[in-house]
Amino acid sequence: MSGFYQRHCAYLPAIAGWFVCSAALTAFNKVVFGANRGAFPCPLLFTSCHFLLQWAFSYSVSSLFPDFFGGAVVKNMSWKTYLGISIPCGVITAADIGMSNLSLVRITITFFTMIKSSAPIWVLLSGFIFGLFPITPTLIMVGLLITMGEVLTSFGEVEFDEVGFLLCAGAAVCGGGRRAFIQF
Repeated sequence: MSGFYQRHCAYLPAIAGWFVCSAALTAFNKVVFGANRGAFPCPLLFTSCHFLLQWAFSYSVSSLFPDFFGGAVVKNMSWKTYLGISIPCGVITAADIGMSNLSLVRITITFFTMIKSSAPIWVLLSGFIFGLFPITPTLIMVGLLITMGEVLTSFGEVEFDEVGFLLCAGAAVCGGGRRAFIQF
């Protein structure tokens, strides 16, 4: 049984933890930023404070355990790598999270989830653009199938807000682009 677990289920606790934390953070952000709830007036300031705390935590942990968390790799990173990979990924991540939080002010969590689920389409398109994936009929059909599913699920949204939709779609594009960009 342990061999089966190691081969097939070793990542399940991490995946479950990611899912729970992601769902809790989305619900928290909706309560804090939602127009009908907390209506916090500065979502980007709040997100910036979140990033600052996240940086302090990750810097502390990677300094305390450099071998396990890659602290030595970051300290020895060349400026070319830092400016060419780390900074663009950070900017794209900030845009993704910032636009996501701004969109939660205007749209429902359900609609937010539907739109953010389009990220695989953007990963696929980014992969085609950056030459990470070969353009094959199978991948094109997969992309079209996901797109049709997205259109069908979001069709007829009662509380449609154009600005909220565009912010959320922009966040999905950034998220998909980041996942492709990381593979460089």
